[in-house]
Amino acid sequence: MSATEPLKPVGMRRRTKILLAASLGLNMLFIGAAGGMFFHNERPDRIRDAAYGPYTRALSHKDRKAIGVALRQEIGSLRENLPKIRASFAALKAALIAEDYDRELVHGLIIKQQAVGKERYEIGQRLLLERLDAMSPQERRRFANNLGHRRR
Repeated sequence: MSATEPLKPVGMRRRTKILLAASLGLNMLFIGAAGGMFFHNERPDRIRDAAYGPYTRALSHKDRKAIGVALRQEIGSLRENLPKIRASFAALKAALIAEDYDRELVHGLIIKQQAVGKERYEIGQRLLLERLDAMSPQERRRFANNLGHRRR
């Protein structure tokens, strides 16, 4: 290199540009996910029952919370029931992939799962009806007006 040759500007290497773009993309993804969780106002552990979705959305926050507390008192929390739920599905999965298919076992496991779900459904229905019975006429009108409206 001679003294008369102009110096070339030093730019970013291609690898550095790719890493920078990837890092920026991951940061944006993280910010978007965190912002979505924050602005959506949903707890990640909340499970919405498809059958009662319109009813639970029409209830006030206070009523939903009271029904949730009563439900957990009667049947336990999801965290308490999760080991039993997982064991039930593990048993079903094992029965389904077993070399010798045991029809009675598979049917029995699914019927037992259905019975547990039906019991939870019936308890939730009873608690909802009890809550509606305890409402004032104004609270019932507000509930009726909220039916069918999606809350965010």
